[in-house]
Amino acid sequence: MQTLHNKTSVAYDMSLFDTSVRKEQPKEQKAPELKMVTVSAAKVGKPVVIILIAAVFLAVFTMFLYSKAMLSELNLRISNQTQALQEAQSINTALNAQLQGSVSLDNVEQYAQNELGMQKVNASQEKYVEMNTGTMTEAAEQEEENIFVSIQNRFTDIMEYLGF
Repeated sequence: MQTLHNKTSVAYDMSLFDTSVRKEQPKEQKAPELKMVTVSAAKVGKPVVIILIAAVFLAVFTMFLYSKAMLSELNLRISNQTQALQEAQSINTALNAQLQGSVSLDNVEQYAQNELGMQKVNASQEKYVEMNTGTMTEAAEQEEENIFVSIQNRFTDIMEYLGF
């Protein structure tokens, strides 16, 4: 509520403070204000943000499912390869046992006698070779060396002794 003022100073107007003199002025009823609803940028962006969040969620969920599928596939491949390894190891064990049985000394001896017609060595088949027991080596002749060659030979011997 506003009072009309004249161009005088209101600093000394005591009537403004007097409650008995004050007249009740009828209150003006204000008409309801109509506000125009404007669409703000925040409200316009809300569906875009929701769609963006949903897209991110869908992408993360898809990656999660893909990783689980790949993990499952790799586990299946590992189990198949483990089973193939166990089968190969059992075949290897069986073949090693068969090889050990076929390579035994008795089997080799029987094969040599029956298939190849071989027989055991007896004393009449042994022949000894005698070698000449004399000296088989000859010493090389010594050539006369000069002083420089003998010094070089001594130096070489010392270096060989020291490991160079």
